[in-house]
Amino acid sequence: MNENADKNLDNLSRKVIGESSVESPSFDFTQTLMAQIHGVNTSKATTYVPLISKRVWFIIAAAFVSVLGYLVFGTSAEQNSWVTDFGLDRISNIELSNPLATIEFSQTSIYAVALFAIMLCIQIPILKRHFDKRFEA
Repeated sequence: MNENADKNLDNLSRKVIGESSVESPSFDFTQTLMAQIHGVNTSKATTYVPLISKRVWFIIAAAFVSVLGYLVFGTSAEQNSWVTDFGLDRISNIELSNPLATIEFSQTSIYAVALFAIMLCIQIPILKRHFDKRFEA
């Protein structure tokens, strides 16, 4: 009984396929479809908003550079007037020294770090543009 049903379905499908004609889309089908896709409004709920804004990244970078600059170019001993202001005279005898004052870098390593920083600054926008284009609709 199962074989008879399969034969009937096979005959029916052959008859339907044989009677149908091949349809082709219109000449500007792709352009019309893409215009309709671009015309659809995107929801604001799915819009990408970065977790940390550009202004905050700039502030973080400026703070990091200023702290790094202070450690490299700061004086070796500091006056601890804020310690005496709070009444902590025992701690005022401590001298803060620059821990990076004795470190010396060769000219080659400075060039290597500078070249790395330049190349990183070039590659990040290129990669961002590449991935933005890849994920566009």
